[in-house]
Amino acid sequence: MRLIRRGERSNAVQDLQARLERLGIDIAPQELGGDFGPATEMAVRAFQQSRGLDVDGIVGDNTWRVLVESSWSLGDRILRLEEPNLRGDDVRDLQSRLNALGFAAGKHDGIYGRATAAALMDFQRNLGISDDGLIGLETLKAFRRLRLVTRTGLGPRTREREARRSGPPGVAGKRLVLDPGHGGDDPGGRGPSGETEADLVFPLATQLAGRLEAEGAEVTLTRGPHDGPTDSERARRANEAAADLLISLHLNAHPNEMAQGAATYYWEHGGIASEPGEHLADLLQDHLVRCGLVDCRSHGKAYPILRETRMPAVVVEPGFITNPDEAKMLSAPRTAEPIVLAMVRAVGTYFGVAGPAIS
Repeated sequence: MRLIRRGERSNAVQDLQARLERLGIDIAPQELGGDFGPATEMAVRAFQQSRGLDVDGIVGDNTWRVLVESSWSLGDRILRLEEPNLRGDDVRDLQSRLNALGFAAGKHDGIYGRATAAALMDFQRNLGISDDGLIGLETLKAFRRLRLVTRTGLGPRTREREARRSGPPGVAGKRLVLDPGHGGDDPGGRGPSGETEADLVFPLATQLAGRLEAEGAEVTLTRGPHDGPTDSERARRANEAAADLLISLHLNAHPNEMAQGAATYYWEHGGIASEPGEHLADLLQDHLVRCGLVDCRSHGKAYPILRETRMPAVVVEPGFITNPDEAKMLSAPRTAEPIVLAMVRAVGTYFGVAGPAIS
């Protein structure tokens, strides 16, 4: 879709404002009717902040998709397993209820996939109702009778933790997916000398892949040097590889070229985070800061690549492409090597062993 942003006046803006107001986000009366002014931009920013999206006040594909999904409540429609998977807050509510009752519906990502369908059918069988995997009137009544349902998120967090602990320690034999961001028609950010984010993160990913393979890992990249799959396609490839974790490599950008430092991101929505993802993000952040990078911290986000992957996943931004010194450092294998080794050590620590004794 085209971007909807400040300064526009249209029916699309009016639709946007109506959806935001239905979510309880107020907009100044003088802008209602389709005028995208400062109050509407502030409302968009508030929505993006609440949903773990990039907070830019601009409505693009991802913000619009999440806004539409937020309009669904459990019981508004019949939920079933279909392709493409149904998405929405009603699915997330269902997952939360199932997990709280001990039925493994997966993380609360709002995507009605096979794990959610299987958990629902298990729930239906346990209650002696038709195990058709559909959210119909009978199943809704069953949920309403269970008044002690909680939504702590502890179910998926506990299962993620145990899945990580159940495997043998060490990187050797682990299936890892590296996702060089952007690519194809999407160059990403651009550096002071014309370098693009897509061009810098791909060799960084291959360098990291080489180091991890030397530790015995099986490494897959989500794209080649010139193609640019969608985030959903990248997630699909990682899921099909049955990966133990995914690391998506990006670079930060800012109008001020003095902005610098490393940041990491893990899946979080509604105060419920992926415990292994958060742990890996913190480890990566700690090791990158030890290299001398400014600490821009780790953050919970609801990016598509974090939402749609079935394994622990993180986004790593080991610098700003708009900072001349960091762009130069990341543009050559020799100067980028400390960053790569820091990430290898973090992955090793995540899998329960010390990082490689290389310098």
